[in-house]
Amino acid sequence: MVSKIVSLEDDPNAPVLTFRYFVLSLLLSVFAGTLGQLYYFKPQTLVVSTLFLLLFGYFGGLLLQNIMPTGILNPGKFNIKEHVLVTITASAAGISALASQLIAVEYLYYNNLLPHWVGILLVLSSQLIGYGFAGIFRHVLVYPGKNYYPALLAQVSLYENLHKGDGISRQMTRYFFTVVGCIFLWEWLPNWIAPTLIGVSVICLSTQHMKSSLITNLFGGINNNEGQGMFSICFDWNNIQSNTMTWPWVTQVNYLIGVGLCCLINPLLYYYNVWDSRSLAFMGEGIYNPDGSVYNQTLILDENNYLNRTAYLEQGEPLLTATNAFYFFGCNLSVTAGLMHVFLWHREDVVAGFKNIVVRNEDSSNEDPYYLLMQKYKEAPLWWYLGILAIFGAVGLVVTNASNSQLEWYYFLAAMALSCVLVFVVGFIVSTTGFTMNSQSFVQLVGGFIKPGNPVANMYFTLYGYSATTQAVSMLADLKLGQYMKIPPQAVFFAQMMGSTVGAIFNYAVTISIMTQQADVLTSENGNSQWSGQNLQTFNTLSVTWGALAKEMYAPGARYQWITYAFILGIFCPLSFYYLHRVFPKARFDYLNFAILPWFLGYLSSGTNSSIFVAMIIGVFTQFYLRQYKASFFNRYQYLTSAALDAGTQFCVFVVTLFIQGAIYPAIEFPTWALN
Repeated sequence: MVSKIVSLEDDPNAPVLTFRYFVLSLLLSVFAGTLGQLYYFKPQTLVVSTLFLLLFGYFGGLLLQNIMPTGILNPGKFNIKEHVLVTITASAAGISALASQLIAVEYLYYNNLLPHWVGILLVLSSQLIGYGFAGIFRHVLVYPGKNYYPALLAQVSLYENLHKGDGISRQMTRYFFTVVGCIFLWEWLPNWIAPTLIGVSVICLSTQHMKSSLITNLFGGINNNEGQGMFSICFDWNNIQSNTMTWPWVTQVNYLIGVGLCCLINPLLYYYNVWDSRSLAFMGEGIYNPDGSVYNQTLILDENNYLNRTAYLEQGEPLLTATNAFYFFGCNLSVTAGLMHVFLWHREDVVAGFKNIVVRNEDSSNEDPYYLLMQKYKEAPLWWYLGILAIFGAVGLVVTNASNSQLEWYYFLAAMALSCVLVFVVGFIVSTTGFTMNSQSFVQLVGGFIKPGNPVANMYFTLYGYSATTQAVSMLADLKLGQYMKIPPQAVFFAQMMGSTVGAIFNYAVTISIMTQQADVLTSENGNSQWSGQNLQTFNTLSVTWGALAKEMYAPGARYQWITYAFILGIFCPLSFYYLHRVFPKARFDYLNFAILPWFLGYLSSGTNSSIFVAMIIGVFTQFYLRQYKASFFNRYQYLTSAALDAGTQFCVFVVTLFIQGAIYPAIEFPTWALN
């Protein structure tokens, strides 16, 4: 599949770090860093996507190419390598840093405004430490051909078609922009004109006179936390998205099985009153009292933010909804299962990769042909990455002490060690399946057990244990993209560092501005049409749940002990199916990936779920039928189509959110009619 999309052609003389690159990447980094953080505080959370920045960078490059005088500042045609580096830089800047969330939560809920130098260094250190881990794992997670990062193929297809310039590429480029235009126009319907199209449940419509909560819980899903959305029809690509178009078939199989089991197990847990769940709503993400009201965590903490056990006994134990508890169970199961899965099925590849760190073997069959083409370029030496790890690790120790985080240095090092392990597990799963495993709840639970009773310390532990993981995996993916596009590794390293640094500064500036001016709105339950603290409230709630009450809620003998036991089960699940495959190889037990399948067990725990059924159909149709029976059509159109659908949708959502739904101007309500 990769050879059908990624070209082996290379122009080693193409300029990369040009004046045009610096102008475009700085402008787009400021734009992405500001807007990405701005929208974190909006009722409608919007992510500045890579495809969005890719298109902006392309047209910006063409503009500079045509208006600037030819010479050292404008060395001819805007080339594909410049374009990729601009997008990498801007994408790194556009990530909303977890550290900025921590800063806001400390100010809003603990009345602690960190000094500016501490805040900026907190964001920088947490964003850059992960890059050190990425450098360590390059030989295992980037160079081998088996680690091909399926999610990158849509981007690569678009880059190739935009820059090739031959007849076929021009035809495919016209096709791309036609699809972008069509989906852009269509998305105005579900996003503003006819929001009913977000989801239509024929079963709910035909039985609405019955007013049955069972039917709503099973087949509803159009509204937030309404139900599982079984057999609902969704007409909104913003909800469907292109994941199932890009995930390989093996990933699709685990997705289908996991979601199918989720639809079966969630109702059984609820209606059999497991964990006393019938006293609560079917779905919900918070912590609750037994009567279903929201649990007030401020009543159980003392003035130093430690658990006040006397107050806790008076307040009582908080409850989780059954769907949310099962989601945590699946997340924790997937972490240890992922580690065991990699060991069982890929240990030889992993050992070969680690050997290459010590003894370079450029002719190894484990390395892909694109890596062999990269030998003409200077590699970013390992000491660069280790230097980043050491410098910003030391900075992290300084700022955790200066911020009065109450996280001792040895717990900080434990968080970094945990992150290092997770980079390997999560990175391997992402690079081979396209599936990104969320390890945040796992990190928070570990932090809660080794440093119990303190939610603030738990937030800092999570910051360096989880954020470093996501940043490292992002760096690994960009290094692979650079390998596909034949970009000098040192240039990719520079682009990531530059983007993350610019993004950190503007992340912090936007956070300080909004949290100090909109504090009352951000801490209110519903916010207003302009601002919302929903994401901050969730992060704060989780820090209390996992940080202050981990042992009370999840230790052996506690109500939710099975969420912790999931770690042990995660070791044995892959082991049993591995040996079943050895005994019955034709049964295809090797299709079961227990890093992926368990995570989807709790996939329908909250949110709007009307898109699940349609996403499944699209995944089966494209990755099974088209790939197997219409291979030439699949290879030519599949990834370009998914990129076009995402790009047009995101552009429409950006315009509607910015100008129609109250992000800048007062919200404009569409007149009431049948579909609104």
